[in-house]
Amino acid sequence: MADVGLRPQQFREQLSADDWRRIGDALRYLGQDLHHRSFSVTAERRELLWEEMDQRLALADRLSSAQADHAISPEARFSER
Repeated sequence: MADVGLRPQQFREQLSADDWRRIGDALRYLGQDLHHRSFSVTAERRELLWEEMDQRLALADRLSSAQADHAISPEARFSER
């Protein structure tokens, strides 16, 4: 990933809640795509695809949870600084 000179907190602040939702949706879509592709490959490759799918779906869930936490408690953003 290219260094854009932003700390993680600054990067998070540059993305809106809709941006984070879109990222989560994209990860879920990619996970579904990997699942569909897995039916046309060998069993060994299928395991790798499912592992990657699980990781993407887990990350999407973590992003959704983080967004929900911030929606419930907006002052939590200020406590991170």
